Amino acid sequence: MLPNPDLGNLHDIENHMRAANSTPGGREALAKFIFNEKYIPRLIPLVEMAEDLESVSDLHRLCSIMKMLILLNDSQIIEYIVTDAVVLGVVGALEYDPDFPLHKANHRQYLSDESKFKEVVKIEDENIKRKIHYTFRLQYLKDVVLARILDDPTFSVLNSLIFFHQVDIVQHLQTNGAFLKELFSIFSPKEQSMQRKKDAVLFIQQCCGIAKSLQASSRGQLYQNFVSNGLLEVIQFALKHQDAIVRVAGTEILINLIEHDALMLRSQVFKALQEKSKPLTDTLIELLLIEVDLGVKAQMAEAIKILLDPNANSASIEALGRTNSDFLAKMRGQLPSIPQTDSFIQNFYDDSARKLFQPLKDLEGRETSKLNIFKT
Repeated sequence: MLPNPDLGNLHDIENHMRAANSTPGGREALAKFIFNEKYIPRLIPLVEMAEDLESVSDLHRLCSIMKMLILLNDSQIIEYIVTDAVVLGVVGALEYDPDFPLHKANHRQYLSDESKFKEVVKIEDENIKRKIHYTFRLQYLKDVVLARILDDPTFSVLNSLIFFHQVDIVQHLQTNGAFLKELFSIFSPKEQSMQRKKDAVLFIQQCCGIAKSLQASSRGQLYQNFVSNGLLEVIQFALKHQDAIVRVAGTEILINLIEHDALMLRSQVFKALQEKSKPLTDTLIELLLIEVDLGVKAQMAEAIKILLDPNANSASIEALGRTNSDFLAKMRGQLPSIPQTDSFIQNFYDDSARKLFQPLKDLEGRETSKLNIFKT
């Protein structure tokens, strides 16, 4: 049992919580009491009262109490504190850290700023929209508000909650055909807003980043849905964008896709060769030679390297192989002789490699620098 939330009782509340925190049983009982008795909503009005009274000592105690509540490492409490009803009150208390008595944070101002949420395509499902907001708040708590005091168990709980929310969000969006159609239509010539196109690339990059943690079958479904809606055209658009942030996002999407299924990308390049259109490899090589940002250049080089790696095979085959090692061994034996792969490699060394190594060939006959490096 904790005393009733009141400015006069804050010292007793803090002492009771410290005492309960000292044993595992006490922590569990304290977490149950706080959640069942709806103790947090009763604490929150005290923040505003203490601010009105300019009582710094009370605000410091409220901050310490909120920290202890969160570090109880109870997933129900952590999920509750990021809900719309209490989140601003909780972070309001955490603005007055007793370890930094001369400084006040601006967590409430940051979290109440709606401009940070860019809805590239309108999300109709209110539950998914709520999860997006909760995930943002959990990440802010982990990376900013609690970064200095987090212990390993609480860090793990925050990471798990963020991960499961992200998986739910991506799974919902990638199976929503109307949403995907509208998302990828942003890259059609009809759309004039370059900012909206940039936001859409960054959104797709986030989805592909989260997909790395999904199971192979779910990840495969996501990429299949994305590719069928025009993901490769989005990558081509991003790679040629004047903004380095968009080029980095494009190369990251491409590398995630290649790492998932290099065979699928090779077949797309093979298809482009048959249709006499420019293959993705040529675009990568051209951009690699003119790119000035070393980070983007390194990612493009990595993409070309993985595409040329004979062992960079389909993730779906790897997934099958986990259940049937004989099948995997048989498939691995067959993979090097896949005609599309052979044609891809042959074309690369017949044509694309010339473009890639041209700067080195241009050095032939060039006069050696006459600078004497031994001069001081």
